[in-house]
Order: sequence, then C-alpha cells, then structure tokens
Amino acid sequence: RRKVQYRVKPWQTLVEAYVVEDRLLRELVTSCPGHLRDSTGPDDALSCKSVLAHLAFWDAFTVDFFRSKLEPTSYPARPPLNFEAQDREVLARWANLPYGEVLARYLEATANLRDFIQEYWDRLSPREKHEFQIPLHHHQDHRLALAISLATVGEAAPLDSMAHGA
Repeated sequence: RRKVQYRVKPWQTLVEAYVVEDRLLRELVTSCPGHLRDSTGPDDALSCKSVLAHLAFWDAFTVDFFRSKLEPTSYPARPPLNFEAQDREVLARWANLPYGEVLARYLEATANLRDFIQEYWDRLSPREKHEFQIPLHHHQDHRLALAISLATVGEAAPLDSMAHGA
C-alpha cells in the first residue's frame, strides 16, 4: 500500500480559518432576532448590521489595497489618512440600506478576500502574507464583541418586558 500524502499550503490554512470565522459570524447574526439587527449594544457597541458593514468595508479595502500594489499597471494604493473617519462615513452611508443588502455586501467582500489570498499568495512578500492575519483577527474581535453585546441585550429584553407589564 502506498500512502497518499496531502500537503496543505499556508494560504489554504488561512483561507480555511476565514471560512470558519465567517461561518461563526453568520451563525451569530442569523441567531439575532430581526428587530435587534439594527440595535446598538451597551455603550454604543456596533449592531449586527454595522459589524457586517464595517467588516465588508475593511475586507474590500484590503483587497483593493493589495491588488493595486501587485498589479503592474496601477499605482500603489495609499491607505486613507484617517481610517476611522472613512469607516464612520461608510457606516453612515450604509445605515439606511436594508439588512439583506449589507449582508450581501459582507458576503461578497469576504469571499473576495479569500479569493484574493488564494490567487495572489505566491506574489505576496512574507510580511504581506503575515498582514493577512490582521483581517482574520479583526473578524474574530468583532464577532466576539458582538456576541457579548447580543448576550447583554438578550438578558435585558425580558427585564424590559416585565417592567412594562408591571
């Protein structure tokens, strides 16, 4: 018998981590009641919809930034001078979009990020390859913060309804 060896490439491991993180986030937001998807959490924590919009913006920015660095006919992209201001502007623009539209934009942006990693991995420098861990951690941080926020809002909901019934 001959053993078949499968060798996983580093980009495959990273892409799989993104797939898992995306699945966990989607499970979290789909478990959120529809009427709470736009509601901010305690201390103005981002809502489900805002988290999706925020991550969609940054995933799209990451792909555009690195693609422009790697495409021979383009000028290297420069990061915005004020990331936070640009993020707030996008969140404000997307605030009136329906939840389904924001979810679709998130799904497209995160799929594009995974596709970019797969397609361009061999053209990235070791530093750039390492930098693609940052969006993954960004996703994890926002998912965990959203889970805490939703748990807090969920605990407060029964208390509010009891208070209104008294």
